[in-house]
Amino acid sequence: GYSLLLGSNKCGICPNDNYLSLLLVFGVAGVALVVLLIGLNLTVSVGTINGLIFYANIVKLNEDIFFPRGPIPFLSYFISWINLDLGIETCFYEGMTPYAKVWLQFAFPVYIWLIIGLIIIMSRYSSKVARLVGTE
Repeated sequence: GYSLLLGSNKCGICPNDNYLSLLLVFGVAGVALVVLLIGLNLTVSVGTINGLIFYANIVKLNEDIFFPRGPIPFLSYFISWINLDLGIETCFYEGMTPYAKVWLQFAFPVYIWLIIGLIIIMSRYSSKVARLVGTE
């Protein structure tokens, strides 16, 4: 049957249920994202990540003004990825509704927060972890 596709608002036919393996991909991507944020010291207190997201969204909203000859594909992809909109149209499971898709869109940020919370708790009880993720 038809299902709402992840990465777009289009409906499509799900050929099979093998796409639940995307959970593994998103699980690894979440850990990689947190490691990248810690490795590059992109924190809210530093402001780098907020500035990057803010200006990327300004450029995306005013794309016609900044690029009158048409959008630059690389820049559009980069801005989409910053906003965690990967643009991969794929079926997650057969019969996915818009309601379920909204909950899935909230699930990834909650998963990221859980990873960060786990790191904070581990840092409190382990000096080795604290030194690994600390900036000093």
